[in-house]
Amino acid sequence: MIIIDAFFWIAGLLLLLVMLYLWFLAVASLLPERKPTAVGTPRTRFAILVPAHNEVGIIENTLESIQRLKYPADLLETYVIADNCTDQTAELARSCRATVLERHDRDRKGKGYALQWAFEELDKRNLFKTYDAFVIVDADTLFDGDFLRAMDIRIARGESVVQGYYDVLNPAESPMASLSFLGFALNRNLKYTGRTKLGSSSNLLGNGMCFSSRIIEQFGWEATCIVEDMEYAVMLRLGGVAVSFAPEARVYAAIPETFKGSRVQRSRWDIGRFQVRNKYIAKLVKAAIRKRDLAYFDTAMELLIPPFSLFVVLSVSLFGLFLATHITTGFGTLARLWFTVALSLVGYIILGLITAKADRKTYINLVYAPFFLLWRVGTIIWGYVHKIGGEWIKTDRKDIS
Repeated sequence: MIIIDAFFWIAGLLLLLVMLYLWFLAVASLLPERKPTAVGTPRTRFAILVPAHNEVGIIENTLESIQRLKYPADLLETYVIADNCTDQTAELARSCRATVLERHDRDRKGKGYALQWAFEELDKRNLFKTYDAFVIVDADTLFDGDFLRAMDIRIARGESVVQGYYDVLNPAESPMASLSFLGFALNRNLKYTGRTKLGSSSNLLGNGMCFSSRIIEQFGWEATCIVEDMEYAVMLRLGGVAVSFAPEARVYAAIPETFKGSRVQRSRWDIGRFQVRNKYIAKLVKAAIRKRDLAYFDTAMELLIPPFSLFVVLSVSLFGLFLATHITTGFGTLARLWFTVALSLVGYIILGLITAKADRKTYINLVYAPFFLLWRVGTIIWGYVHKIGGEWIKTDRKDIS
């Protein structure tokens, strides 16, 4: 029993440490912040890059959404990166007044390689220095009308890398959408907002990202792994550049409505996260020690803590195992530790839903959470078995009009 108790003490304290870290960021997210205000007229010249692979069914609405942005048309250019397309994506994009960059490379597949090639192509065409900043969005994205104005204000006040608020378009549409919305809410409303208010670095989310041209000129785009956005954020952090989070700059995308439709996408995110962790964790810890900067430890913690749904699976499983092995031991100090972990986890989830202003149907769909959590574990196993890589993926996304 001594060995079992020692295990639960160590596991409980580690989980409590993670929850204290998450709650620290959550409390920081609630601190008042001086919102960026517009000064003068817009001046930032933007290029919006839309990487696309056979997206003829959904990209038209994205391009129309760009045209509806409340931003001077002479300060905006849209580029569609038609990457190894075999459908009419390029032709449709041209009909929507976008400039099309067509790429044909069967050996280097995926969004990261497409972006790397596009920046190099713009440089070859002497177009790179035409723009002050680049915005990257997916081909299934809808913009809030003030998105570019919000980014313009951030760039004007000296922020060089800004992540917009990437939200779920259809949170109450299905259990999958509601549970994905919860994950988005916990990250965006609590973690990323908290980090920005503390002066640390947010994550990049692959959609709604904005980079000053100086950053791309300095660092290029060398992130070509499965999760190129996460890798690039870590590379920037190691280069001394922080990512700020702009909750006022919103983009929306539809989440696949079925578990089957999300399987490949989720597997890629999870496996890619582990790959980035293994590649960069030692470098982050060394940088934190050498520079005596806790911001590097914060980025390392982001990589060490598993995705929240998997963290919940781990916590609930261990809590259940603790109850099964200590049901007759009474409510001692060890039991109080584990109940503290459990209650703090529940409270954290509730706070995320409240701050995201979730509607009634989203709360109701939480009854599917146990099935979702079991499915999330299965997606990782499935991804490793099928050797999910960085190639373009197709899901059951519907038209986003």
